[in-house]
Amino acid sequence: MLSEEQVDAVEEAAAELKRRRDNRPPTGARKKPNPAAGASSPKDEDRVWARANLRFKSGGPYLDSANALRVFERHPAFAGRFKFNETLNKVMDKGTVMLDWRVCEVVAVIQERFLPEISPDAVEKALIVHANRVIQKK
Repeated sequence: MLSEEQVDAVEEAAAELKRRRDNRPPTGARKKPNPAAGASSPKDEDRVWARANLRFKSGGPYLDSANALRVFERHPAFAGRFKFNETLNKVMDKGTVMLDWRVCEVVAVIQERFLPEISPDAVEKALIVHANRVIQKK
């Protein structure tokens, strides 16, 4: 026979496995903000920002370098981050060389927050243009 503690442990394990199968967050994990409290989610804020700053057609944003460039130039999260280093022929992120994995990370952020289906190539080209514009303004 199993003790009560063992039965409880088995029940908890079964509940955890069921939760994982259903792809639900753990109980007590991230709770949704209370809309009555006036708090908006970061996703909603990004959507509002995109509507005000990006070019749209037929309800969706253009998935081109020009829109990615607008994100780099206008969004406060990217202000002052990127500069082009002519000696290295690389984009710098706050003084750190942008290796391929760092560029991929920026692409993922742009895709996740603003332009879901934009090509990595379009974002990378916009990043290079933006970084060059920054050094030319000085």
